[in-house]
Amino acid sequence: MKTSVAFAALLIALNAPGLAFAQTTAPASSSQTTRPGSGATRDLNSLPPAAVAPAPATPAARTPAAVATPRTAPAAAAPRQTTPAPTAGPSSATAPTAAPTAEAAPEPPVMTVLNPAAVAALPFTVELPAGFRITTGRPGPNFNIYTIRRGEQSFVTVYAGPASQFPIYTGETVQAGGRASIVVPDQTGQRHALEHLFQRATAPREIHIWTSSLDGADQALAEQIAQSVDDR
Repeated sequence: MKTSVAFAALLIALNAPGLAFAQTTAPASSSQTTRPGSGATRDLNSLPPAAVAPAPATPAARTPAAVATPRTAPAAAAPRQTTPAPTAGPSSATAPTAAPTAEAAPEPPVMTVLNPAAVAALPFTVELPAGFRITTGRPGPNFNIYTIRRGEQSFVTVYAGPASQFPIYTGETVQAGGRASIVVPDQTGQRHALEHLFQRATAPREIHIWTSSLDGADQALAEQIAQSVDDR
């Protein structure tokens, strides 16, 4: 860099008007190695002091500093509009209707065993063989149903109320002893009185008696008990 500046000053001095100087060329020593620019350096060193004054450098044109453009803050990003997830609303489809539950079976009637006083207060009389008892279930609004049984086996049923379902069996109706009886023959031709009906002027207006469907000796015993029932 220094060699280039000196060479430029030398050219300026050589071209200046009225400038004369003696140039002495020193013989080159054979022992010295010629380097690029060494002659220009010697010429520069032999010039008078006035000649070596560097010419005032022409000030370089000043490039106006780039005006800083004020940076504009980036506009705030508009908030992203998110579509709210659909909330579970009432479905337009009609929900399946739960299958109706089966109605609860009616409670079995509470069986009550009648004591001798209750038996004496009945609107009818009956002859009970040994080991039999009279029970009653839940009474209706204006009727009662009684069962004559041995253990858990029913032999005869008695309805006392305003209107019975007489007759239950299909057979011959026989009027005898103030009552209507249904008589049914079996396969051998033997006749069996299976039910009876008493009609009264006072409540209970009807007393209906019928036997259970039994076999052999139990059937004969049931008919005997039913025929012993009489209006009180």
